[in-house]
Amino acid sequence: MAVKNKFDQSAGTSPKKKKSRVWWWVGGTFGFLILIMFLLYKPQATIHYGVCKTYIELNEPYPDQIRYLSMEDFGDSARVYYRRTDPFGVVSVNSFECVFKVENDTVTPYLKSVDVNGKYRTYMAESPERIEKFNESVPAVIAAGPDLSWPYFPLDDIKAYREFHDELQ
Repeated sequence: MAVKNKFDQSAGTSPKKKKSRVWWWVGGTFGFLILIMFLLYKPQATIHYGVCKTYIELNEPYPDQIRYLSMEDFGDSARVYYRRTDPFGVVSVNSFECVFKVENDTVTPYLKSVDVNGKYRTYMAESPERIEKFNESVPAVIAAGPDLSWPYFPLDDIKAYREFHDELQ
């Protein structure tokens, strides 16, 4: 009998091993869920990007296609880089900087000024009258909920440039 009791005790798993297996399963499941969340996460920009993007779309003359390449948010201003294709197939990369009004140390979504492609040339979109007219519609833009998906264009891989260019043809 003494031999059988020792045999039965050594053949079973100890409570320590059972607890460690449970913790491995819990940790593995938690890690898997974090990985899934990471893969499904899509970064969102601020409403300033949405307002600036809407202003670009309303003031770009005859765009056949607009693709947003990147966005830089500086707090009281946002700079958006985009690629424009006109109806004739001419492709150009432009920058658009929107400066927002600051009231009571709070940045509002209303435009103060815009700058298209630097200060080499003045565009119609930069006129204060056009900006004030657009500011009247900002509450409607916010209520409509513009797409705030952060533009992503990989700048490290040279193959990405070729794929990006071949997308047009």
